Amino acid sequence: MKRILLVMGLAFLVCGLVAGGLYVYVKDTLPQMITLADYKPLLVSKVYDRNGKQIGEFFRERRVLVPYKDFPKNLVNAFLAAEDDQFFEHSGINYVAIMRAAIANFRAGRTVQGGSTITQQVAKTLLLSSEQTLIRKAKEALLAQAMEEHLSKEDILYLYLNQINFGNGAYGIGMAAEIYFRKPVKELTIQEMAMLAGLPKAPSAYAPVRNPSRAKERQVYVLHRMAEVGFITREEADKAAAQPITVYLRETYQDFAPFYLETVRLLLSEQLGENKVLDEGLRIYTSLDLTKQIAANEATIAGLKDLDKRQGYRGAVKNTVDAEEIGEFLLKSRNALIADSTPARVIEADGKFKDYGDLNLNYDAKNGLPSYLKLGAAVDGIVQKVDDVLGLVYVRVAEVEGIIDLESMEWARKPNTNKRWDLDKITKPSQALKVGDVILVKIAGEKFGSARLQKIISQKKLPPPDLSKYISLELDQEPLAEASLISFDQQTQDVLAMIGGYDFEKSQFNRALQAARQTGSSFKAIVYASAFDKGYTPSTPIMDAPIVYEEMKEDEEGQEETKSWKPNNFTNQFGGDIIFRNALIKSLNIPTVKIIQDVGVDWASTYAKRLGIFSKLNQDFTLALGSSSVTLYEMTKVFAQFGRMGKRIRPVIIHRVESAQGDKLLDKVSLDVRFAQELQPIETEFEEKRKSFLEGLQATTAEPAADAANAKKRKIDDTIFFEDENQLIKPTTAYLITSLLKGVIEDKMGTGGRARAIGREVAGKTGTTNGYYDAWFIGYTPQVATGVWVGFDQEKTLGRGEVGGRSALPIWVDYMKVAHDNLPQMTFPVPNGIVFANIDSETGELASSSSKNIARQAYLEGTEPTSTRNKQEEDSDFYKQDLSE
Repeated sequence: MKRILLVMGLAFLVCGLVAGGLYVYVKDTLPQMITLADYKPLLVSKVYDRNGKQIGEFFRERRVLVPYKDFPKNLVNAFLAAEDDQFFEHSGINYVAIMRAAIANFRAGRTVQGGSTITQQVAKTLLLSSEQTLIRKAKEALLAQAMEEHLSKEDILYLYLNQINFGNGAYGIGMAAEIYFRKPVKELTIQEMAMLAGLPKAPSAYAPVRNPSRAKERQVYVLHRMAEVGFITREEADKAAAQPITVYLRETYQDFAPFYLETVRLLLSEQLGENKVLDEGLRIYTSLDLTKQIAANEATIAGLKDLDKRQGYRGAVKNTVDAEEIGEFLLKSRNALIADSTPARVIEADGKFKDYGDLNLNYDAKNGLPSYLKLGAAVDGIVQKVDDVLGLVYVRVAEVEGIIDLESMEWARKPNTNKRWDLDKITKPSQALKVGDVILVKIAGEKFGSARLQKIISQKKLPPPDLSKYISLELDQEPLAEASLISFDQQTQDVLAMIGGYDFEKSQFNRALQAARQTGSSFKAIVYASAFDKGYTPSTPIMDAPIVYEEMKEDEEGQEETKSWKPNNFTNQFGGDIIFRNALIKSLNIPTVKIIQDVGVDWASTYAKRLGIFSKLNQDFTLALGSSSVTLYEMTKVFAQFGRMGKRIRPVIIHRVESAQGDKLLDKVSLDVRFAQELQPIETEFEEKRKSFLEGLQATTAEPAADAANAKKRKIDDTIFFEDENQLIKPTTAYLITSLLKGVIEDKMGTGGRARAIGREVAGKTGTTNGYYDAWFIGYTPQVATGVWVGFDQEKTLGRGEVGGRSALPIWVDYMKVAHDNLPQMTFPVPNGIVFANIDSETGELASSSSKNIARQAYLEGTEPTSTRNKQEEDSDFYKQDLSE
């Protein structure tokens, strides 16, 4: 017996030693104790526009911190009832709960109940891994006890409720209240608190937006537990459980500027580090104007859809005449439309979403549209009937019936880029559609009406059909072409709006910043500006006549061969004598090539770089016609600087960045930072030359006997180097090119006449590349500069006649109308050294009684015409001669 007791004693001693050693090991390997000051959870960084409106978020975990004092009492009680009703009594571990859970799990043969306290959950979430081992459980228990010694119960609850995952991208109670119920924590109802309290056990399984029945079961359990432990009465619990509850499926804001936000995120990640941007709850105040951005979105979509229709109709999505399949399609599309238009869902007492048919849709076919259909929206429909006699197509959209009138679908020819759209229209609906076609339609009106139809009925003496129950529809399709837009505030230099493409979800490639495309005639503005600083005036005569350039090049075998290039005007016509201003206004190629031949490719290229062009430029005469590929960002900056009287623009994309505590981390950030690698070498080179020029200027003043060669160089450098490092070209030159670009808009022979629609003083230039591959319009007022590009990513024609004035300019106009809302009328400031003259717009001489067209034209003082004969007549022989000679 003594031997048995001895063995047992030794066994107990060994177990004690092992347990003691294990305790010491576990305690020594515990993580450092957390305090409230140490608590730095992952927070959402919020992004605002320049008027303080939230436009986006950056995050890894969506969380906002809520102080304990803002927790309603019943919110705390709901979580205690669900997770740990003895929380305020135990010291970190609830041994009774552990035993109860062990017995329940043993009886069930699986884990059905847990015994962890809220303190243990905090320890596990914040300081330990999620591994399921005895060592980890031991650490959790010891750490929980240590936390109870160092932190108050309120502090532990603060950590718990701000840290836990509620599913659906919500971390912490603040974000959960915002995402699920669109309200702050203070305003939650008891049934909402109970539903949230039921989520931490299994956020996915009990998610109300995915599993309403299980979420409801869990909510009822929490309410009953609250009653059992005395937090509320049984009557209060039953009343709350019986009430429907509304949850939300979507974000509380729409992403109107995805390309802009992505640009901001990338810039800040480089400046501050990605972890800080995604995790530390920054407040990012940008230059974006949300109202203008929305206008840019709408203008771009409308412009691309109009272009797409001019290209032709690509056909129905599919065709079906099976009644069951049609019924399923209509029901599915109806439910999808309601889901898109109604982010709220009501969970009834039985745990089911309130049926769509029971929603208050306020739909009556006699009184307009159901609430889930909005005017202008593009939706799926199915063709029910095609009537060629009356020119009508009957379409079912969800539970609504509508009609497409032939007049609105004449564009629906088969795609053919070799024919102009207006010369190739369909004459009856059956040429494009048939019964059973699943198509995209635009909601055009609450009631169908057609003057064309009334005329046909009258002419053919047909009985008028009853069309009162039909809404008005238009045939639609998603565009294939892409577009980009960027807009600057001329005074503040803010980047007001940015469009990088039609759909960010389909392609994150930012065409405003990343796509280098041939600029076409828009580049001519740079060439003509450079020519002003070489002695040209608006009245300088040039010969618009055929010309051929020949040069020697080596073939693949190294043999020299002659290559010929014969530039043509867009119209393939030649006008003979033409003055400088008209050559740009008409966007003629031949005079432009002659100008660059005279001023020199190097000079025009240098001028472009001085104005901020960093893309590689072709060093031949084709440069003048826009053969080089340049980004929209670069070109829009150039034109903005013309409007700023030659002053550099550093487009501002971020105003400031603050930490979660309100400390300023960054001040203004220019979008030029994105292109620092490309811009810095060019700007450094020009800055060194500028300093050298100014030093040489001072030396000349001290030593007047400087040689003639240096004097000539200084005269050239004087056009682009100034005391002010941000003055890029002469204000007078900037104003002169602006005056010509105004002519592009105002003159009846200008290519940008549509821009007059904004009712402001406007300067701008169209651009179109060979084969109609790229369409541009870049224009500016004294207040806003905006550039638009349209084309395909994989270069191909936009279609015959799709020039910049047709494809890009309408987008620009629609946007700029909104961009100038509430802005005063302004004119471009006239710098010193500019004078005006009324000239004969054909000859460039002073206007006379015989002048058919008179233009008010700006000149550099001393170069204006002084009589009806051009004072530069003695130089005209050079400009008029055919330079191929």
